Amino acid sequence: MSDAKITVHERQVNSQIIVWTTLIGGFISSLVKWGSEVNMPPRVPGEISPPGANIDAWLGWLGFNSHSLDYVYQGATVPGAVTLYHWGFSFVFAWLYVWGSIRWPRIRLWYGAFYGLVITVVMHGFLIPLLGFRNPVYAHGATGWLWNLNAAELWSEILGHVYWSVSIEICLIAVLAHFGRPIVGKWFLK
Repeated sequence: MSDAKITVHERQVNSQIIVWTTLIGGFISSLVKWGSEVNMPPRVPGEISPPGANIDAWLGWLGFNSHSLDYVYQGATVPGAVTLYHWGFSFVFAWLYVWGSIRWPRIRLWYGAFYGLVITVVMHGFLIPLLGFRNPVYAHGATGWLWNLNAAELWSEILGHVYWSVSIEICLIAVLAHFGRPIVGKWFLK
């Protein structure tokens, strides 16, 4: 079939692939990222997470903070607002991944691990420290640029983002297979 003429149905399938991968990939990847931090906590006890710091800075004036939605489950306090924040960004970054795979198929390199490495560098290496949301206790007040992070935090973030992004890729593969689209290379019909 010519690239110039696709049917309405094929356009709908394109949209459904984006939506379903965003929903399934966002949901699954948020659990994967959260689960990876249980095994390898990226921060030392007592430190506020970058999402918590963002919530406090951006929503504090509304009386909403990183502990506003905390709840207790089986005696453990769960940071509800930070959890929702992580879930939200997982959906946004799943959408960016599937959308990016249309424009730049190489983003799927190494089953999505490349995307996880890029996100680690962009977010934890540049944007979060630039905005002032990471000043590790162990760095004695220094900004949390990648080169100022200790090995435990750095490996936790790298591996967590790789697991997370590979789980989005696995969801994309499953959705593509469901819709009968190629699972490698160009899948989006235009």
